[in-house]
Amino acid sequence: MPGTPSPAAADPAAAQPPERPPTGLARLVLRAAGPARRRPRTTIALWLLFVVLCTLAGGLTGTRGLTDAEQGIGESGRADARLDAAGLRAPASEVVLVRSATAAATARTADRLVARLRRVPQVAAVQGPRGPQGAQLRRDGGRTALVRLTLRGDPDDAGDHVGPVLDAVAAVGKAAPGVRLDQVGDGSMSRATDDIVAEDLRRAELLSLPVTLLVLVIAFGALVAASVPLLLGITAVAAAMGALGVVSQLVPNGDSTGSLVVLIGLAVGVDYSLFYVRREREERRRGHGPDAALRAASASVGRAILVSGLTVVVALAGLLLTGIPDFTSMAAGTIVVVLIALLGSLTVLPAVLVLLGDRVDRGRLPRVLRPRRRAGAGGLWGGLAAGVTRRPAAALLIVGALLVALAVPALGMRTGDAGVDSLPPDTPLRRSVAAVEAAFPGAPDSVSVVVHGRGLDGHRAGLRALGARARAVTGGRGAIDVAVARDGRTALVAVPRPQTDEEGTRRTIEALRGDVAPAAGRLVPGAHAEVTGGGAYGVDFADALGAKLPLVVGFVLGLAFVLLFAAFRSVRLAATVIALNLLSVGASYGVLVLVFQHTWAEGLLGFTSSGAIVAWMPLLAFVILFGLSMDYSVLVLERIREARLRGLAPREAAADGVRATAGTVTSAAVVMVAVFAIFALLRLVEMKQLGVGLAAAVLLDATLVRGVALPAAVTLLGERAFGLPRRRGSAATATRRRARAGAAD
Repeated sequence: MPGTPSPAAADPAAAQPPERPPTGLARLVLRAAGPARRRPRTTIALWLLFVVLCTLAGGLTGTRGLTDAEQGIGESGRADARLDAAGLRAPASEVVLVRSATAAATARTADRLVARLRRVPQVAAVQGPRGPQGAQLRRDGGRTALVRLTLRGDPDDAGDHVGPVLDAVAAVGKAAPGVRLDQVGDGSMSRATDDIVAEDLRRAELLSLPVTLLVLVIAFGALVAASVPLLLGITAVAAAMGALGVVSQLVPNGDSTGSLVVLIGLAVGVDYSLFYVRREREERRRGHGPDAALRAASASVGRAILVSGLTVVVALAGLLLTGIPDFTSMAAGTIVVVLIALLGSLTVLPAVLVLLGDRVDRGRLPRVLRPRRRAGAGGLWGGLAAGVTRRPAAALLIVGALLVALAVPALGMRTGDAGVDSLPPDTPLRRSVAAVEAAFPGAPDSVSVVVHGRGLDGHRAGLRALGARARAVTGGRGAIDVAVARDGRTALVAVPRPQTDEEGTRRTIEALRGDVAPAAGRLVPGAHAEVTGGGAYGVDFADALGAKLPLVVGFVLGLAFVLLFAAFRSVRLAATVIALNLLSVGASYGVLVLVFQHTWAEGLLGFTSSGAIVAWMPLLAFVILFGLSMDYSVLVLERIREARLRGLAPREAAADGVRATAGTVTSAAVVMVAVFAIFALLRLVEMKQLGVGLAAAVLLDATLVRGVALPAAVTLLGERAFGLPRRRGSAATATRRRARAGAAD
């Protein structure tokens, strides 16, 4: 009858096809959440018990760290292992530069320092500017002198042993007005770095938790709902840090692993639970009961969380293929924390929501502070998505051009070891290193030529000749140290090496390996030589990364493609999402280059540019960014897929998916960017680079990719975007097709 609304028009729900029973991954997630919904108190108690047991296990086993010998790679790694087996591993060393206006004052202070250091139990040996080789430790007519010392104990623990030495040097300097003392070395560098890292991490924790809670409170409009994601993230990180001690017994812990576990664990833990809680509350607002709302959230967002979490794990597992011990440690630690966060999101989180019920909305903000929820348009992102899906080709072209333009600077990326440049510019140690290097080039660092053969103890003259040849290549000034193992099969020749840039270091190491090492057989009959030391390790590390990078990238892209295809049953969609994520990663690389290879941001972020990106940053950033960037893409695609299953056309479904997830993705992105930006404000350059790179990638992914490129690409793919089951008798779909056909006529 004309003018009479149809039942479908009167009731929008009637226009939707009947709900299909969950299949595949959705069924798996529902089964995992089932016991949690039925026995919430037991589930929560088991989770807390799990966290406590992980913490206790980590405390009982302790954390086994990587030793210098275990970090070896390539030729330098083989040489370090040979030294370790021969008992010739170089002890931790320190040098103290003594300067004054007169030679007498310098000599007097140096003598006092030598006498004071000899009484320090942690000092094994001291060499001052007097004695047979004293001339090599004096400059400027005696006004500048160098005191060298070695420490007792394990070189890996030099930072723990150097405290009394620092106190002794400070006491002598205080008693000698007008004389400047600058100390540098293995222990003092380790001590300064550890102090900065510990202080910065405390600061990051103190800032990140309240910032995260503030963003969540604003996003949810209620204190209790906001606390749930944060508590899950904290408990997941606590369990992972405990489990890390157990894991380290098999995979020794690297210096940066703990920081990375906290960073990634908090990010994914908060993200996953934020997605889940928002969807559950959305279903409750639609009038669903508690159990129905949880089932809907589990079958949809739970499925997206599982796919994105597994993608993050796959990406991080790529680090295992490098064979580099530091990366292996990072991979093991971060995979553990992601799996724990995933387990908590799919089990204990539904239990918490069941137990809270309507109380999840307690602690509501005043109405004026709560986020406004508009039906239909979806606010800014909903309107933008509607415009994008009307002109998808133009939108995709514009965003693609912007991302490519940002990625272009990455073609000029230079990598290198930050070394002392990693420390803040105002650190006393940096000034001391510069002073020692200027007066005695090579004194703060050295290169080691490891000789192996037979009867080396009888060829000390040849070993010293080999050292002199090596010193001519390095250009260092100072003594050559020769040590021979008891069995006479291994010898260590330590040669001073001035600090240079990355290219200069590579030229020096290549010259030593190409010209000096082969000469060992002529100077010491039957001997062979290998080159190690800080510079050699950096060269070998860069070469190993270059060789393994294609394998890691191929592994990550291949498995990510398989996961996306398994989730959405579309080859074209999986390839498109991976291409967009690669563009996002490339753009973040470009931002890193623009910020850290130039000087314009030095004052803004408080660092001194070395003209290079830390060597391990590109690969680590790739696996982290590729994994994390999947979070938003998978969440949006899941909602688009739901809309298609309800019968919406591809263009309408793409806009609906962006609109439905706008608040969730924006809130999650703000949390991540805020936390990563805090790391950009820390004092170590590598932490700044990691923070800037991650924050830039998340920001680009949550705006340009999620809001524009992804819905445009899905619209262009059309019916081929998802491998959806065929529907029969869908009145709504048939009506839309007839309407489009009529419009075309």
